[in-house]
Amino acid sequence: MRTALVAAALAALAVPAHSQDDDAVVVTASRTEQRVRDSIPHTTVITRKEIRDSGAVDLPTLLRREAGFEFSQNGGIGTTSSTFLRGTATNQVLVLIDGVRVSSLTTGATALDQLMLDQIERVEIVRGGVSSLYGSGAIGGVIQVFTQRGRSERGGSIEIGAGEEGTRRLRAAYSGAVGAAGDTRFSINFSHYSTDGFSAQNPLNSPTTNPDRDGYRNSSLSGNLAHRFHADHEAGVRFFSSVGRVEFDNAFAASVNDKHTADAEVGALSLYMNNRLGSRWFSKLGYSLGRDRFDGYLNGNVTSRTTSRNTQISWQNDFVLAADQTASAGLERLEQEVSSTTAYVRPGRDVNAVFGGYQGRFGRHAVQLNVRSENYSDFGRARTHFGGYGFDLSDTVRLTASSAKSFRAPTFNELFFPGFGNPALRPERSRHFEAGVQYAAGPHLLRVVAFHARIDDLINPFPVVNINRAVIDGIETSYRGTLAGVDIRASLTIQDPIQHTASSHVQLVRRAKVFGGLSVGKSFGALRLGAELTASRQRFDNTIVTFTRVELAPYEVVNLTARYALDKQTSVSARLDNAFDKRYELAQGFNTQGRKLTAFLRHEF
Repeated sequence: MRTALVAAALAALAVPAHSQDDDAVVVTASRTEQRVRDSIPHTTVITRKEIRDSGAVDLPTLLRREAGFEFSQNGGIGTTSSTFLRGTATNQVLVLIDGVRVSSLTTGATALDQLMLDQIERVEIVRGGVSSLYGSGAIGGVIQVFTQRGRSERGGSIEIGAGEEGTRRLRAAYSGAVGAAGDTRFSINFSHYSTDGFSAQNPLNSPTTNPDRDGYRNSSLSGNLAHRFHADHEAGVRFFSSVGRVEFDNAFAASVNDKHTADAEVGALSLYMNNRLGSRWFSKLGYSLGRDRFDGYLNGNVTSRTTSRNTQISWQNDFVLAADQTASAGLERLEQEVSSTTAYVRPGRDVNAVFGGYQGRFGRHAVQLNVRSENYSDFGRARTHFGGYGFDLSDTVRLTASSAKSFRAPTFNELFFPGFGNPALRPERSRHFEAGVQYAAGPHLLRVVAFHARIDDLINPFPVVNINRAVIDGIETSYRGTLAGVDIRASLTIQDPIQHTASSHVQLVRRAKVFGGLSVGKSFGALRLGAELTASRQRFDNTIVTFTRVELAPYEVVNLTARYALDKQTSVSARLDNAFDKRYELAQGFNTQGRKLTAFLRHEF
């Protein structure tokens, strides 16, 4: 374990100098375009090429190697997962799909486990409190997913795959542009994935756990259509839909023969207009609808149905004040609604928000300021801010520091669940501080950041009251670059995630104090080989039956990839998950993926 984590750290630190800048562009860190090396919050981007090289199928698998990111899963692919960013809880991490909120309003979580990489073009991760940019939930950070945009020339691709455990995979995509000047662009993408899987739970936990295989199937569709009316005016629409059927186990089942299944759906629709209203004024007007649906079944009979809808109208205006100085101001209206077989005391709420921001550069100095005020119809007003500063010691070395205030609004379960909810709850509130140093040159981007977060008014699950507090201190390192022709992505996180109660101070469940990831890849002509390592020290969890506290053992998992280009349009690839068949747990009592080989054939036309 220790050797693996040290290897990741050394790979991140052994960086020679180059003269060319890293010019990858991100938008999530400030709501405006900027180079990733210029972002003040610790931000990383996973590109389309890196997604393809990973050979991974779903988003949680891809994110496991990223700094500050941990996740647990109740079985195999598609089963319920939990996301932790800088030690914060699942409902304290905001996930956006093309800028659209898609979280469940009852749990506050986003179903990352239903997001297939065949539909994703890039991912941006911003760590730390950024509620002043996006509102509730962004205590630990924001993960923004961008769906496939396609290419400007007409063309498509098709991909088929198969693997162990009865795994099947199909993807088809077509995109292009029409019109004399290519002013209308379009893209359509379809994918299907299915697997027989493995038993989600260890039958030793309960005599009524069904030991059969728990399979998963998913069908996803995404597309976009955009038209440029003029060099300064564009309108478009984007949509995304992922529908999964998952089989899972229940330790409290009445019979060993019980079959538990669920239908899970995540959807996003957005319409937008981008207009340059003057030489210094750029307007972005958008309407979006995010949907989360979860229907549970027992032996084919419905046990529950719940659908969450986030409907939002947003108007953002960016003003160029001077060279390297931009101000932003905007309004947002968010309507949230729950439809369920559970009769919630209150099924909806409205949120009105106003926000503003400033980005400026003065020689070696850079500043980012953001403020936001929101008014919730159920609990009142929430105000947040972000202040960040960057100083360039040289062309390649930069110092950063920031302070932020963020919050999480209580969920509908916490507020309005009949018999258990508490409508008097206050939102969870956090203060976040970080300081870092960055090295950026040529293909290399190395960042080391120390952070401190204090979260007050934590909501206790039962009884539902504001009672606890969490303090999380840590240091995280991320590196992306190329050394001797080897593409490397590495991370190492050291943190102390502690929950404080009136009587104890304990490490937060399912979160490690040390974890890291390392991926390497190298091309040899038409052949590309790659390897990934994810490793974690021990964590704690509550046992699946008695809920007593138990320690989860450290683990190291290695995945291998290979791709061979038959010609310019056709390639074959393979991924070997858990190459050494490591037995480990991400959640107590739940099994994880053993060694598994999957192969793919891809053709572009």
